[in-house]
Amino acid sequence: MTDHQRKFVAALAELERTKIWPSNYNPPLLRLQRRLGWPARPPHYAPFWGIVVGYGIWFGVVWGLLMWFAAWRGQGFLPVVAIGTAAFAGALFGGMMALYYRISHRKHGLSRWEDL
Repeated sequence: MTDHQRKFVAALAELERTKIWPSNYNPPLLRLQRRLGWPARPPHYAPFWGIVVGYGIWFGVVWGLLMWFAAWRGQGFLPVVAIGTAAFAGALFGGMMALYYRISHRKHGLSRWEDL
């Protein structure tokens, strides 16, 4: 077992002892990353800016494409305005998620990733 795998198992065990929902500390995006072989951490242990960027890009692209095909294209939005709006929404969503996970990490007294 690699050091990352050992820490991941320890992190999940620590998270299971809290009142945090499993779908919150082991979300679908994390499970997908793990299936693809990426050494991803549970979001409560991920770096703040890693969450901002990772969740922000994912949300901005998915939400932006949905909005483009559902509404913006038909309303005559310029592509540059749509991209800027989706980027702003992604950054806002990523920042809010990072803040949420940081607060939850402190609230539940979780260990640092390096200390697992």
